[in-house]
Amino acid sequence: MNFRVILAGATGETGRLVLDNLLKDKRIAKVTTLGRRESTVQHEKLDHKVVDFENLPGDAFPDHDVAICTLGTTRGKSGAKGFVKVDRDYVLDFASKSKAAGIQQFHMMSSQGANPDSYVLYTQVKGEVDKKIQEMEFERTAIYRPAVLLVKRQERRLVESAAIWLFGWADRGRSYSIPIENVADAMVGSIFDSTSGIVDNHSIIEKSKLYRQTES
Repeated sequence: MNFRVILAGATGETGRLVLDNLLKDKRIAKVTTLGRRESTVQHEKLDHKVVDFENLPGDAFPDHDVAICTLGTTRGKSGAKGFVKVDRDYVLDFASKSKAAGIQQFHMMSSQGANPDSYVLYTQVKGEVDKKIQEMEFERTAIYRPAVLLVKRQERRLVESAAIWLFGWADRGRSYSIPIENVADAMVGSIFDSTSGIVDNHSIIEKSKLYRQTES
């Protein structure tokens, strides 16, 4: 089967890698991305739609088999209200419209420690969203809970780069961190197997290895 995928969050660090994997994978027939601005990515399989996430159009969703969500921001970047709006409201609206359109698979990036009863806003919101997504009862739902994301940003300052390198080196067992490449690989690779439920950090790493093996 050649899958048709709709992706929200393709401009983020992880989302860009997910998109790259989707476009390269011959088992993916079509990719639709949703974003607030025009995309700089050009590909014969890609259909990019400029949307307002405050009023997400439902007509973008039909004729897809898989929905992938890597939407997310931080409290530091967007403030508490902005974080809740993106990581809860936008994500749940994307999921709801995916469900209404008959999409069978829903894959979402969450976070290690997600818990609706947490006293920490970040993990509380992530846990609340995870629970509501599972209650939507897609044919298959996979929620990825990576640890601290190791990201290679071009604009990163020297001190930040050194801190990330040191953290990654110290956590070579990958209990508390993970390269974003592993997350992107696992999310795309899991389209083709029976992955469902909560996918923890170590499982993400193992699924990433399997995907790389099939692609090599």
